[in-house]
Amino acid sequence: MSHWQMLGLAPDADERSIKRAYARLLKVHRPDENPDEFQRLRQAYEATLAEAQWRAQADDEDSYVSLDIGEPTPDSSPTVVQAPALAISLDDIDAPTPISPPQPSLDQMQQWLAEGRDRQVMDGLRVWLASDWLLPFERRQQFEQSVLDWLESAEGWSPAFFDGVCKVMGWDEAQATLPCEYWRWDRLIRRCEAQAFAESVRADLVRFDTDKFHGRPAALLLKPLADGDRRELADGFDGSDWQRFAQLAQTIEYQYPEVPEQLGLQPVDNWRDWLPPTSYRGIYLFLWVALSMVLITSVFTGLIRKDGLSSAVVMPVLMIAVNWVGMKAYGIWALVAVAAARLDVLLSQWLVPRRWYRQGAGLLLLRHILPSAAPAFLAYIWSGGPAWLRWGSAVAVFLGVLYFTNQALSGGKVSIWARAWRAVKLRVGRLPWHTLQHQGLVVVIVVLVMAATVYWRMKGVA
Repeated sequence: MSHWQMLGLAPDADERSIKRAYARLLKVHRPDENPDEFQRLRQAYEATLAEAQWRAQADDEDSYVSLDIGEPTPDSSPTVVQAPALAISLDDIDAPTPISPPQPSLDQMQQWLAEGRDRQVMDGLRVWLASDWLLPFERRQQFEQSVLDWLESAEGWSPAFFDGVCKVMGWDEAQATLPCEYWRWDRLIRRCEAQAFAESVRADLVRFDTDKFHGRPAALLLKPLADGDRRELADGFDGSDWQRFAQLAQTIEYQYPEVPEQLGLQPVDNWRDWLPPTSYRGIYLFLWVALSMVLITSVFTGLIRKDGLSSAVVMPVLMIAVNWVGMKAYGIWALVAVAAARLDVLLSQWLVPRRWYRQGAGLLLLRHILPSAAPAFLAYIWSGGPAWLRWGSAVAVFLGVLYFTNQALSGGKVSIWARAWRAVKLRVGRLPWHTLQHQGLVVVIVVLVMAATVYWRMKGVA
């Protein structure tokens, strides 16, 4: 179907007929209801209008009026020619009516947007898009830029409102019908995503205030809680809660750091310390090696010397059973320590160094430090030799258990290289990769790569 057929006109139609046909069809193919049909209608209108203007210009250049004026003769007398009566009255003449900008005005709609009256703004946009005022391409382009400037300068509009504006205006990134450069569009999209994320976090916090069982990850991260309350809240987390907590914290840190300020909240600065330990293997391995060495040393330096070689083989095997029993005993003790979390945090605030305590996320007196004395006591009674060796073995085991426990509790920390890699991945992910969908661009890139390869090979041969 040609552009003339789409408008329902003959190829010799003039500009006025084209504009009337476009205005008539525009009421049927509205941009907010069927953006694809509107886009095709717009292209057909521009093509037919350009062709009609070219044809009119060519007719003006080729046509001319030939006047043959003769000399008057004495016999000639003026002839009175009576003009025929007008067959068409003035009322029947279709005089062009002046077109004025529709109402509401652009300033009024901008004020509505600043006041948060989204519905009135959407109705105003539909009125403007259906008017003949925007038939010229220049006015339509200027109107789109005005709407874009509103969105960039106004505060408080919702992602749903932005989605509605895009549908009404016919803006679609997938169809490559954007009203601006990609970096400006990407900034608007990021703003919508940030606002949607902020609304989700706000909803979680409201749910937590209503029911303490829901919204716990957001509350642990953003609520201004005391150390005891935060520790008690974290002790009730399950796997899904910790996954949601880590996702929220990483999203805020790497993508939307402005969201907490918008909500008037401050996230915990050591959120990684609150993540549960991924493994206690370092503690178990240290206890197995340390207690085995203590027993083997006591055998070779104590009273039993004849069975030293066999003991050196048997003792490490026995330490596996000792570790298993100790792990079960600590599980029972941990239940008691978790029940007394508030008291544990209160005592740890005064007695544990701040570097180890970490606002209740690190080492706690009842939960971690006191249980570390049990393997230290075993090292003391199993050590042979002088008293200084016994005390030295006990202190070494005690400090070693505390060190590896602290390392396990800090397992959520990410190295600086991992953070840099995440930042690079985020930046690369925001590049306009969608442009590679265009085959022409892909062909250009392939040609450039091949040309560069041939050039460097020829340069190497030379």
